[in-house]
Amino acid sequence: MPRYQEIALSLEKEISHAYQAGQYLPPEQRLAERYQVNRHTLRRAIDELVLKGWLLRQQGKGVMVLSKPVRYPLHAGSKFTDNLLNAGAKPISRVLSFGRANANHQVAKGLNIELASPILQLKTLRFIDKMPISIVFHHLRMGEHENHLSQYQQGSLHGFLQQHCQLELRRHHTVVGAQMANREDCACLQIDGSTPLLTLQTVNVDQQQQPFEFSISHIRAELVELSLEHPQ
Repeated sequence: MPRYQEIALSLEKEISHAYQAGQYLPPEQRLAERYQVNRHTLRRAIDELVLKGWLLRQQGKGVMVLSKPVRYPLHAGSKFTDNLLNAGAKPISRVLSFGRANANHQVAKGLNIELASPILQLKTLRFIDKMPISIVFHHLRMGEHENHLSQYQQGSLHGFLQQHCQLELRRHHTVVGAQMANREDCACLQIDGSTPLLTLQTVNVDQQQQPFEFSISHIRAELVELSLEHPQ
């Protein structure tokens, strides 16, 4: 691996742990001396991180650290709260609404139930480090868990279901898309209508491998990058 790429990887790791958005890196000459390279090599390393969106060169000021997207791995056992805690973020989920509804075509297909069947519908707002990051529309099969879910207010939904209902859900499949923010997205996520969103449509199954939850997530694309695993 070329020396400038080694330095870029080292700086990326340091930035993710020791810097906040808006802070500046030390002067290039000091960094070059630390890594024992010439300034040309150091600049190439910084250029790598500028291209990746980690840094911004500002004329007369230096190199500023930008807000960094959180990497969110997608696999069968992935959970929002656990994934982000592992990434060093501070995730929070808050309930916006809960009640009964009738399944539309999309939800009925996702849950493998009849059209207009009664379901439980839950809407949550998720935060990372106090910043709203996504709205999630959860659609769940009816059952005895309804009484418990009426008490759910915050934290990991799947953790709550596992603790109170002995339900262990696993991701069965996810469809990734994109759209522009609508009015509800703008109000909840504190963004304007020109902001692009990632959309995830996910089917989660229970211990019997039956579809139990169909969720639709609207996620601020600039704050999250999805990591897809490909088992050998």
